[in-house]
Parts: sequence; structure tokens; C-alpha cells
Amino acid sequence: MLVTPLSPRKLRPDAASDPALYRRWAAAQDSWRRAVGPPPAEGPEIALLMVVGAGTPSDGPLGLQRTLESLAAQTVARWQLSVTVAGTPDAALDAAVTGALRAGMAGRVGVQARPAGVDVTAAYNWALEECGSPAVAFLEPGDELAPDAVARLSAALVDADVAYADEDRTGPDGLASTPVLKPDWSPELLLSWRYVGRPLALRVAPVVAAGGIRPLADGDWEHDLLLRVTERTPRVAHVAAVLCHRRDVAGPHAGPAAVAAAISRRGEPAAVLPGPLRATWSVRRHRARGDRTTVSAIVPFRDSTTLLRACTDSLYAGATGADGCGGADRPIDVELVLVDNGSTEPETATLLDRLRARRSSNVRLLVRRDDRPFNWAALNNAAVAESHGEVLLFVNDDVQRGSAGWMELLVAQALRPEVGAVGARLVYPDGRLQHAGIVLGLAGATGHVLAGLEPGRPGYLGMAVLTRDVSAVTGACMATRREVFEQLGGFDEALGLDFNDVDYCLRARRRGLRVVLEADAELVHLESPSRGTSGSEETAAAFLARWGGAVEEGDPFYNRNLSHLDFSAALDEPGPVVASAMQETTGAARSMG
Repeated sequence: MLVTPLSPRKLRPDAASDPALYRRWAAAQDSWRRAVGPPPAEGPEIALLMVVGAGTPSDGPLGLQRTLESLAAQTVARWQLSVTVAGTPDAALDAAVTGALRAGMAGRVGVQARPAGVDVTAAYNWALEECGSPAVAFLEPGDELAPDAVARLSAALVDADVAYADEDRTGPDGLASTPVLKPDWSPELLLSWRYVGRPLALRVAPVVAAGGIRPLADGDWEHDLLLRVTERTPRVAHVAAVLCHRRDVAGPHAGPAAVAAAISRRGEPAAVLPGPLRATWSVRRHRARGDRTTVSAIVPFRDSTTLLRACTDSLYAGATGADGCGGADRPIDVELVLVDNGSTEPETATLLDRLRARRSSNVRLLVRRDDRPFNWAALNNAAVAESHGEVLLFVNDDVQRGSAGWMELLVAQALRPEVGAVGARLVYPDGRLQHAGIVLGLAGATGHVLAGLEPGRPGYLGMAVLTRDVSAVTGACMATRREVFEQLGGFDEALGLDFNDVDYCLRARRRGLRVVLEADAELVHLESPSRGTSGSEETAAAFLARWGGAVEEGDPFYNRNLSHLDFSAALDEPGPVVASAMQETTGAARSMG
């Protein structure tokens, strides 16, 4: 397999851009799922909790009727429905429930009344306390579950405490659109956006252990609950199938309370700011007060003085520690390691002399000569051996002009004990996207998702602008702790030109560490759009010999129903691939190797 070219082609429309195409795709996928049949595993019974009134969205008895009809069509009987009515039920609601009971759901549907004006969280807590099932899920009137939804969610809970699946929206005309084809479990993305959405099923025990459902001023109680539960259990499964059709009704915009409470509860220094999209958040991390962590910024170069000057200027600017959100500057102690790989031009010597004469209280310059044939991995490994920083920041000499606080953000992420590597969002000089995470098996062995995306566009599900977990990030701008680097044995010098950064990230993930795209750290990457990689077919073959199983298994942070033919996040072609994917019901967090 040839190495994926870095030159971005024009992107195709993404999965949410053509409703008619999506409906055809969904119909074909449903046909394949029916042919495959439900999963063989039988998990716990799920109590479906629904509150009517108490300020919950509702489109009246018709919405409730659609929900009840979707439950009656379930392929398995492992469910109960608890309807909590806040206030006095009207005749139409009574008729809808009575009709459901007559439709053969007697014994599965229970209705309880609560006083008018009761808080929705209190109503759900009452239902939670009275349900006798080992697992629960939440519904609103109008939510329609796919016929195999309970079967697949229950099967996913055999080895998990939390299970979720994909969803779409249904308009007033009853037509589906806007598919939300989610990644597998991404704790970083859950801080940026309540991406899990519905359908969501949870085992009752960890919900109770986390304190149950809590009211949250200016916040989202479901988001808060999921954050608290997943702090206690890593057993989260994702079913890569559209199992819930939700009404296309814009709800209130929740405030930052759920995310801010999670950050405070975890003792993580960060500011929670409004995110780049509606109902998203930007968690701008920073070092703890008094932290004097030294960062070794390593830049290999050969001549190209214009690039090197701009790159070093950007590193000096980043070392100011400006947080970009109005706080005081907190300078970062930087050991700037410039690796001269065979420069010959007089201009380069002049620039290096000027850099040596540059005075800075918190930046120390080290220039080392390494004239070996260019091997990115070997040059950086040797430089690390002579550096001293607790955090290692690898930067290509054609990276420059960072956003406010970019270095602070990368360093703060890298210092987190659960994070093995963190990368920046990189754009071309014209603003088009160059890097927002690397996907396994995308247009080759690996690819940069949404590469070439036009300026100002967030990409499918905000992948281009939201901080999230990814399988790998580019070494063009990547931070990692020295202890992680030493545990992994540095970069693999046998992959000297390509895939060494991806290989590093995958080895970190195999050790249980996470790889994070810090989307708020943005820099310009001058890599020529007309230039391909400098690797070879042999390098790709060596990478695949080690990681071919992971590539074949599929990238956990890129929904398997999205096309891998290019970088567009377009819909995949439905067919046997979908059918085989359904046989592996869950996409739980998986270890590499």
C-alpha cells in the first residue's frame, strides 16, 4: 500500500450534507442489519425512563405514540417503560398509553404521576429508584428506537457499564436527516461536547455510585451524569449503528456547569469557555500555579533560514505562556534545541549567531550539529538524549505563527498523567486545514482527516475544531512527557521518514495512554500542498507489518460507517462491510496490538 499523499484533494460532501442520500444509505443499512439479525449475546433488561411535563420537550400525544410504537416493534423483550407524568395527564395522553397497553405491551409499561411543577431531575430520580431493572436508558416523547435498538444496547452492556449508539433527526415531515455517526469512547470530546447523546444505556449500579441524577443550574443533567459515571468506570461501549431517531427540535442551550463541575471535581487547572460551535465548550488547560516545568523544543533543520527564523520567533512567542483567555502571562522555561542536519549556507551561520546572541530570561538555546543522512526519528532521538526538559516538544522548521497560548495548552495537556502525546491543529498559510488528527486506514495506511477543509468550516461533527481523543497526531508539532518517551524507547529509527509519529502514538495507546488533539492550539504549517511524503512503499509495508491489525480493525475515533476512501468524512457505501461490522456490535475502548 502506498503512503497517503499529504496533498489534499477537494473534499466530498460529508455524511450530514445530503439528506436524500442519507435516507437511501440508511434504508440500505437497515436492510443489511435485518439480514444479519440481532446480536447473539443477551444482556441485561433495560428500563426506559421517560418524563412527560416538568419542562421536558414534547410534541404531544403523537410523539408519545411514535415512541410507543417503536418499542412495540423491538426484536427482543428485554425492556420495561416507566412513564412519569408531571401534573395531571390529559385525555390524549391517557389514550396513547391505553392504546399501547392494548397493543400487547401490558406489563411492560408503567405510568406514575407526580405533582405539577416537579423538577425533571427529581422525576427521573424517582423513576430510577423505583425501577427494578439492572440498566436504564432515557427517552423523550417523540424519540423512536430502531427495532434492534434494545437488543444491541443490551448486548453491548454484557461487557460494559455504559453503551451508546448513533442517531439522526426526524423533521415534521417524518423524514430522517442529520446523521450523528459518533466515535468510540472519547473522554476529551465529552468535555468539548455532549456527543454521546442518545440512545444511551447505563447500568444502574455505577449510576447510583456516582450519586444518581442531580439538578444542575445552567447545565445539562444528562451530560453531568455521564461525566460523573465515566469517572468511575472505563467500560464504555459504542454501537456503530443509527438506533435512535430524535425530533429535530432545538432545545435550550445548556450552560458550562456540567463541564466546569467535572474540571473542578478532578482538580484539573483549566478555564471553561464557550466552544466554537453551539452547545460546545473549550477547556483551556494550563499548568498548575508554581509549575516550573522545562520544555525541550526540538527543531531539526537544514538551511532554509527564512523558515527557521519564523519558527524560532514563534517558539519564543509561545514561551511567554500567554493563556489566550485574559489571564496573566506565565512564562514557560524553554530549552530550544536546534538540530543542524548539514547546513552549508552562510546565511544559516549568521542566523544561528544572532539566535545565540538573543537574550531571554526563560529561553535557553542549544545548537547541535548532526550531519547523518536525514532520518527524522534518529535526529530527534539523539537531540532528546542531550536535552533536559520534562516535556518534549517536537516541531518542524516550517511550523510558525501560533494562536495565543498554543504552547501553554500543549504543555498542560502533555503533563496530564493519562495523556501520552498531544498534537496541535495545523493549517496551511491560506487557512485550509492540514492536520486535525490522524485516522488509521484513511485513504491508505493513515490519513489526515478533513485535510484541505476550507477556512471557517468546523468539519463533520466539529472534528476540525473540537479538542478530542485521536489515534495519532503528526510529529510536525507534538508534545509528550520525557518519561513516556523513555518508556517507549523514543521514535523507531527504522521508520526514519514516515509513520514514526503514528507508530509512537499507537505504542503509547497500547500502554493505556491517550493521544489528544488540542484544537485550541493552532499553528500554520508551510508544508507545500503540492509535495507528497518523502517515504516509500517499503516504509509503509514496515508500518503495516506492525500495525496492520489495528488498521484492519478500524480507527476507534472515526465511525466505521464513514468512508475511508478519502479525507471527507463522507458516508460509506452500504453493503457487506456494514453487515460484517454489525456482527461486532460494540466499539468499546480497545487496546492496540
